[in-house]
Amino acid sequence: MQSTMCQPHDEQAVLNYLDWQKLYRTEKPFQLFSVVGGGHLPDQRTTNLVFKEGGVETIHDVRGTESQYSLNKQGFTFRTYPTRVHNFGVRDEVENVYLLEMEELLRREVEGIDQVYFFDWRIRKNVELTGKTAIDANDKMQYLLPAKHVHIDQTPSAVLGRMRLHLPQQADFLLQGRVRVINIWRPIIDVVEDQPLTFCDARTVEPSDLVEADHVRKHYNGSNFYAKPSHRYRWHYLNRQRKDEVTLLKMFDSDPEVEAKYCLHTSFTHHVIPEDSKPRESIEVRALVFTYDENDES
Repeated sequence: MQSTMCQPHDEQAVLNYLDWQKLYRTEKPFQLFSVVGGGHLPDQRTTNLVFKEGGVETIHDVRGTESQYSLNKQGFTFRTYPTRVHNFGVRDEVENVYLLEMEELLRREVEGIDQVYFFDWRIRKNVELTGKTAIDANDKMQYLLPAKHVHIDQTPSAVLGRMRLHLPQQADFLLQGRVRVINIWRPIIDVVEDQPLTFCDARTVEPSDLVEADHVRKHYNGSNFYAKPSHRYRWHYLNRQRKDEVTLLKMFDSDPEVEAKYCLHTSFTHHVIPEDSKPRESIEVRALVFTYDENDES
């Protein structure tokens, strides 16, 4: 009932895309999330990524039509699902209460789930960091700024790496069935008016639009996709998303039959932000979701 209180409102926005460089033909795109040690090293770069603004694009508001979007068709969907957590700044509350709630949500709303493993979660705030010059990717209590580049969090090789890292004894068995990575995104303020999340219909994205980039951390190397601009993309968002509303986004799906294998996404800036609006705060959890091979006899 509450979702009808807000009229749909499409936005015009400029998004940030990867700017293809000739360098990438011989050097893979990369980003370091650990400080490069030793001032004597000849290469002190932390990244070779170059981004550029795309043209003005329409961000279509899904408010009132949320039920028309699914993980298997567009790569994203929406659910109303309140949480019992009141303080997301307490790690124990997130890991012992919120993750259990999100597993209940996934098992209730996503078909064919036999096993769920949460491998990451982070808080984001649109407030500049103070007192620190570098992000500690291993510190869950250090919030991140909203992501402002069009991307997909996990590449197929990164998913395999996550499985080998977190579930080494089960990985071979789990790879025989269906493997998905699903992110769950929720505002942790009453309503988002500043830096909402936008999601691209997976059916408007071609594999050639995506460029794999290594993400190098102190204890783990992963990779994600950044996107080059395309006139085909069709973008959506949930206007004035509330704390009791969650967005599910698919990052990977091993099922060859589904239309949506992944979901490009990023934050964007509204044309008009009310003067009294709060900076966006949100939590995102990342889940490996498994469906066992129905032909397995073990």
